[in-house]
Amino acid sequence: MELRPTLKQNGPRPDVIQVQQNRQREGRNRPGKDDERGAVLVEFALVLPVLLAFLLGTVTVGTAYDRNISMNNAARESSRYGAVRSVEGDLTAWLENVADVAVASATGDLGSDAAGQFVCVAYVYPDGTSDHDRTVRLIEESGTREVQTGRTCFTDGRASNERRVQVQLIRDTDIEAVLFSQTITLNANSVTRFERITG
Repeated sequence: MELRPTLKQNGPRPDVIQVQQNRQREGRNRPGKDDERGAVLVEFALVLPVLLAFLLGTVTVGTAYDRNISMNNAARESSRYGAVRSVEGDLTAWLENVADVAVASATGDLGSDAAGQFVCVAYVYPDGTSDHDRTVRLIEESGTREVQTGRTCFTDGRASNERRVQVQLIRDTDIEAVLFSQTITLNANSVTRFERITG
């Protein structure tokens, strides 16, 4: 039996190095790898507009929802404001004050420059006969105000012997996506029983 001396090598064997180099070379020069990169770019270009449309749509729907909440709060706040304030002999001034509160409470969503802006405030008392204790409404469209006697803002189904305050707020807003746009009308109504005795 003959013993052969063994040499101890540091690092990988030369044949293993050759295999690793061959694998790396094959990966770099493999046909179709550049084609895959191009396919990913084309897929991204096709999906990007859909993602942008979805993102823009989400933002504009969120904005419309925020405006709707703001208008509902403004309608409730202004009708409550009017319900606890005395008319004090000047129904037109009272209507103006309630309309001012409605516009101010809407946090900029009902300015005179808002698309389709409409504000209606009514002191409703169908059984009333005196000049300062009867049904009268003030409407504002695009910043222009007008007082109308004997008309309400909307039908509320309440009794004719009940004094109440009605507030109706309307404006348009746009829902947009990249290739799509839709205008919707936001509407907020509020009615509150009048609690003060007229002056």
